[in-house]
Amino acid sequence: MQLPFYYDYACPWAYLASCRVEVLFADLDVEVDFRPVQLASLKETPPNTKPPAMGPRKEAWYYSDLEAWSELVGADLDLRPKHLVERSTRRALKAALVAKDAGRLREFHYPAFRARWAEARPVADPDVLRELLGAAGLDAEAAMERVESPELERRIERETQDAISRGVFGVPTLFVGDRMFWGNDRFELVRFSIEKGRS
Repeated sequence: MQLPFYYDYACPWAYLASCRVEVLFADLDVEVDFRPVQLASLKETPPNTKPPAMGPRKEAWYYSDLEAWSELVGADLDLRPKHLVERSTRRALKAALVAKDAGRLREFHYPAFRARWAEARPVADPDVLRELLGAAGLDAEAAMERVESPELERRIERETQDAISRGVFGVPTLFVGDRMFWGNDRFELVRFSIEKGRS
């Protein structure tokens, strides 16, 4: 059974979910299918508009909640360089597709998420990507050529549009059959749905 897992390296919640998803469902004999998509395109806000800023109470809670989850998951998390939040991760998502095609997705995926959220590195920077792709066992230069190709630009757009067609509006999102579960905190419902379908 495949468990589609939609994510973007831009999202700390997708990072925390990614840190635990395979371990959490290992006993259910499911294969997690990591699917990179562009979070900014998934959101249902009108074009060229920004969501309202968080107030000070909600912002304090939000970062406290992220830190609590990082402790629970055992994942390093560095939230200080907020300037990276506005940086596009599109190039990194395309690199993930290249790694996936080569059968080296996990070797790229986990270090890429860690680079962004534990080491606060700009994962869409070409030099950072070359390093990550090379460490994943790919020919870094050849892989980067594919990353920058029109083929991969069309493909990440198509993958994102396919996710939207399924109803995806944010990450992390998982599917059990046609049932969608959004959020790092929905894994218990995912497990319940899998087990219910097998009973």
